[in-house]
Amino acid sequence: MLKLVDPTLNLFSYTLKQGLGVGEPETRKVYVKFLDALAEQLHQKLNVSFTPEQKQKFLALQEKTVADLPFTGNLNNQQVKGRYRRWNVSDNYQLFFDGYVDGEYQADQVIKLIESLQYLIPEPPKLENIGKTWMLSGWLESGTNLEGTEFAKLVYKCLFKKDGVSQGSGEFLGGKVVEFWGDKIEDNCQLLVILYPDEAAFRECSNFYLGWLDLLCYRHKIIWAYEKSLLLKDRLVSNYNQIVEMRNTSHLNLQKLMDAMGKLSQFAIDLNYLELQYSTIKVNLEKYENKLAEIQAKAKPTDDLQFLQDFCDRAKQHYPKQIQKDIDNFRPCLEILQSLTDTIRGTVEIRKAESDRNFQAVVGIVGVGLSTGGTVASAAAGFPTEIQANHTINSAINTLVPIFEPGSGLRVILGFSILSGIAASLVTAIIIAVWPRIFRR
Repeated sequence: MLKLVDPTLNLFSYTLKQGLGVGEPETRKVYVKFLDALAEQLHQKLNVSFTPEQKQKFLALQEKTVADLPFTGNLNNQQVKGRYRRWNVSDNYQLFFDGYVDGEYQADQVIKLIESLQYLIPEPPKLENIGKTWMLSGWLESGTNLEGTEFAKLVYKCLFKKDGVSQGSGEFLGGKVVEFWGDKIEDNCQLLVILYPDEAAFRECSNFYLGWLDLLCYRHKIIWAYEKSLLLKDRLVSNYNQIVEMRNTSHLNLQKLMDAMGKLSQFAIDLNYLELQYSTIKVNLEKYENKLAEIQAKAKPTDDLQFLQDFCDRAKQHYPKQIQKDIDNFRPCLEILQSLTDTIRGTVEIRKAESDRNFQAVVGIVGVGLSTGGTVASAAAGFPTEIQANHTINSAINTLVPIFEPGSGLRVILGFSILSGIAASLVTAIIIAVWPRIFRR
């Protein structure tokens, strides 16, 4: 029967400092609030309090590269110990959760302990999260390799709420390692279950935490960048198809043409981002291999970490080649779209010029009408009786200005000025419409 001593649950979590359209200062504010909530969570769930100095150090991302928030308390009638440790590195924030329980436990008891420790796991901040890795470890008092494999499946089901199949296994510090991945690439989640053979090996594993932290960060960056490349590819295809549909610009209004210009600009930006993902994967593949070599050099000669190398080999074989192929396919499309851009830009400028001319014409017509009406009102002020004597004009005035008493002088003058303004505007509009045709002849 499997018995595990000092079961320990770890979580390695990574968050980008900058996302698309989100600068580092804004990200830092959100992440500081997230860290502050961790302290409040420990206070509520474990009744743990921290000194102002402890809390200030933990939240000082810019001043302190690394800081701890330790805890000890009772959770579900079980004493738990551990810490949160956070790092501020070059391009991301890293959080390490370390929670453990002293004593010897059977497999089903460990699962219940994991459920308790999960209450201390924070929800990730609402930022660009690169990925996370769970690690369950302890040293075996008793148990076979088969029991260890079945136990690892139970751990996966407990953490992910579904059955899982191991993607790899090996040996680390003489203990059995079983690896699980999320069943979808966008999950970017991983589980490592490490069952050490004795207490000495279990204590030695603490010397490898920093190595794991870096190695797993490179791994998650590789998957994250490939995931982004797939999203960018879909958006590039969608934008290209929509732009091509707009190639006949003659039937498009000005707003549609402006939308096409925006999509053309987005296409070029997305293609640059796709090239950036390619570089990100290449750089982190190299870093991953170098860090894995360091870990293997520190581990026992008999340890088997081939499952970690297998991920790198598969990623190296598939990810860069696929992205490079996508870039090569989209490059000619960009050249085609650039020529289409010139056509659309020219059409937009013509449409804008026409719109400006039309607006100026309207302003001119209205201006002529207003000035004519004002002039006529001044000139006609002394002749209301003569104007009213014209039956046609008087009927039109009564229709246009019904608010005044029929036959009043104000009504006659105001109505006659409005009629004059309308007539002048109509004559001006006709001249503006006919003049270009006469001029072309």
